[in-house]
Amino acid sequence: MKKYAVVLVMLVLAVGLLAGCSSSPQKDTPAAAKEQVKSYKDGTYTAKSSPDERGAVGEITLVIEKGKITKAEYKGVMKDGKIKGIDYGKTNGKIENQEFYNKAQNAVRATASYPAKLVELQDAAKIDAVSGATVSYNQFAEAVKKALEQAKQ
Repeated sequence: MKKYAVVLVMLVLAVGLLAGCSSSPQKDTPAAAKEQVKSYKDGTYTAKSSPDERGAVGEITLVIEKGKITKAEYKGVMKDGKIKGIDYGKTNGKIENQEFYNKAQNAVRATASYPAKLVELQDAAKIDAVSGATVSYNQFAEAVKKALEQAKQ
């Protein structure tokens, strides 16, 4: 009987310890809430990323209203000035390497979703990069950062 009592006491203590370690949602203090809200000067800002290994850049145009991003337009621009689109990943207008073309088109689709997410989340760092489109995401994030630097108050 003593054996069961000891086991029972140990279980109660273990449950109590685990309950003490559980994380409870913390309420944002007014100071923390202020830190999370970034305010920018109203206006339209455009910036480009650094070129990738093929010379392509990302270009973002942001519209800021009442201190927040209200509109974002992004495009990948190839070295020759053409916009990355349905032909991105083709060689001389043809799909010569299907795997490369698929990867390139995946990046085009992924970057098309980033501007809306930016308006929703107000922070490029909170946007999940799409697997296989990391370079495109990095260019997007860099261009956003540069545009927001222009818009800082």
